[in-house]
Amino acid sequence: MIDLSELRSEIDIVDKQIVELFEKRMDIAAKVADYKIANGKKVFDKEREDIKLKSVKELAHSDFNKVGVEEIFSQLMSMS
Repeated sequence: MIDLSELRSEIDIVDKQIVELFEKRMDIAAKVADYKIANGKKVFDKEREDIKLKSVKELAHSDFNKVGVEEIFSQLMSMS
């Protein structure tokens, strides 16, 4: 049986990866916004957001995780 400290160490590793990926995503989103502004496009695209939410939910393997993924990505898109 794995002990609690080993499980927490695994979570720490995953959390570090999540932060790195979050920052990478935010950098890319900023470039997308810059492009849209420079080209006279609306930054917010509801249709794209809806499509994106649907596609990431389909990546989750359980109904519980689908709800969580939708919440996370809704927040990510609102922050970016």
